[in-house]
Amino acid sequence: MSTPIQNSTDLLSNIKSNKLYNDLINQLNKDLSLTGNNLHFSQDYVPLTLKKKLQAKIKELIINDFDLFTSLLYRIDVSENDIQKIESTNIDLYAQNITFLILKRTWKKVLFKDQYREK
Repeated sequence: MSTPIQNSTDLLSNIKSNKLYNDLINQLNKDLSLTGNNLHFSQDYVPLTLKKKLQAKIKELIINDFDLFTSLLYRIDVSENDIQKIESTNIDLYAQNITFLILKRTWKKVLFKDQYREK
């Protein structure tokens, strides 16, 4: 039985082992650019670097541009119910949890695309 994924680090380690890590980065870059974000992730980023940079961007958006933050969540299709379940008054912990939701949802998109791609 596999261990359930509890956080962004576990998720990214799992993705890296599934060889779809570059697809995840491409999807994140696409979603970010479609919402007007200037952040671009390199294919060379190790999972921890990706997580830290995304989390820092999420925190920045929450503080400085909440409209762009909500636009990104809408574009990625993060569940509103999942967002409302996050109980934290600590901005760093909130950004960490949102980052996990973003990565989880983006990973689902990448998996679905891979499963239904003509091979």
